[in-house]
Amino acid sequence: MSQVECLRVVSTSPAPTAVSELVTLHPLTLPAEGGGALAICAAELAHVPVSDADPIRHLCAELMAERHTIGYGLRPSVRAVFFDMDATVIREESLVALAAFAGVEKEVHEITERAMAGSLDFATALRERVVLLKGLDAAALSVLAGRLTLMPGIKTLVAGCRAAGIPCFMVSGGFVELAGPIANQVGFDGFHANRFAVHGGCLTGALDGPIVDARGKRDFVAATCRRLGVNLADVAAVGDGANDLQMLNLVGMPVGHQPKDVLLPHLHFANWLGDHRLLLPLFGLVGF
Repeated sequence: MSQVECLRVVSTSPAPTAVSELVTLHPLTLPAEGGGALAICAAELAHVPVSDADPIRHLCAELMAERHTIGYGLRPSVRAVFFDMDATVIREESLVALAAFAGVEKEVHEITERAMAGSLDFATALRERVVLLKGLDAAALSVLAGRLTLMPGIKTLVAGCRAAGIPCFMVSGGFVELAGPIANQVGFDGFHANRFAVHGGCLTGALDGPIVDARGKRDFVAATCRRLGVNLADVAAVGDGANDLQMLNLVGMPVGHQPKDVLLPHLHFANWLGDHRLLLPLFGLVGF
């Protein structure tokens, strides 16, 4: 009978009764950060036959759809992790924050609504919004970058991964000028994002280089894993929206961070709580 290497189940406390009937969930306290320690329940079953693992996996998927903070992993560890930035690493949508900073929030919102309604694709919507930023002092972007706020637990998770030899990367449909300071603050091994065209110290209203859209994110993950010699099956990706779907579908452990409904059928883990420390046991970084 074929076997999976390891099955991990993680849930916020108290543990859902239905899962407890299938596995013994153990109380676990994750490292303190800001608001204090985080209590969850978790279980690990080594060398579980697929016939036994599947009911747990299906049940976890059902509970995710009901907005329980729960998920499962089918590997003892991951070898690389990739994170979206907006609403995943940081609380804000960086382009919305940038529009407010530049005084064009209403105009950007109208373009975003058209894109969400399907009348504009991502690339066209991005270009139209960037045009509105023409003339903005490029140096002022560092001021906005300093105002962006990190999601709970992200620094703890990335530090834990890197201490275990697991490289972490950020890939964003946002902009290098904002993503760079965030990547440095968190401690990522690398990042990839769109870049503003700048002339005379001001934004020109155009982009410099290819657009980092859903395909661009996927391609960055694939290229980075090839460079590292890491099998995509041993990689985790973390995101919240439709623009992350291609990279999530590419890897062996797709994780949703307070995910949109479109992602739910594709996820192994849905982090509704929004604290990245929940991923520590899923990635095998906290023993129990």
